[in-house]
Amino acid sequence: MNGLRGVLRTIYRRWFRPDPLVELRKRGLRTGRNFQMQPGVKIDKNLCWQITIGNDVTIAPNAYILAHDASTRMHLGYTRIGKVDIGDRVFIGAAAIVLPGVRIGNDVVVGAGSVVSQDIPDNVIACGNPARPLTTTDEWIEQKKHEMASDHASAKSTRGERMSVTR
Repeated sequence: MNGLRGVLRTIYRRWFRPDPLVELRKRGLRTGRNFQMQPGVKIDKNLCWQITIGNDVTIAPNAYILAHDASTRMHLGYTRIGKVDIGDRVFIGAAAIVLPGVRIGNDVVVGAGSVVSQDIPDNVIACGNPARPLTTTDEWIEQKKHEMASDHASAKSTRGERMSVTR
């Protein structure tokens, strides 16, 4: 019975549940071309019209993009609302949180679990809580190329065959 229930749930989700990205766009979310939103991403659905996402952006699983901060409501009687602008060629890591009122520049990588509470300039790798620039994207890419080249040269599978590292 549980197997049949699981199959029916899968069919329902695949055929009848609306695509969350389509719903967010109907509510005003602006996205560029080649935007990838992985499973579990939460984009502020009530204020998604305050969020702009550029071209070639990937948001990894369980990340949050928020355009409101209700923590002020109890004490001040209002909720802070702020625009979120995510540039082109940006990767936001798993479980990262982007808070309202920030701009993430172009060619940026935000590390997994980071909390973006202030603007991130172009061409940087930003990590931490709060997220801070660690290095430039160009330096990071060069470092990763060298790491992958050395990993590729020494990588062997358990059967002794060579493994390849894809780019």
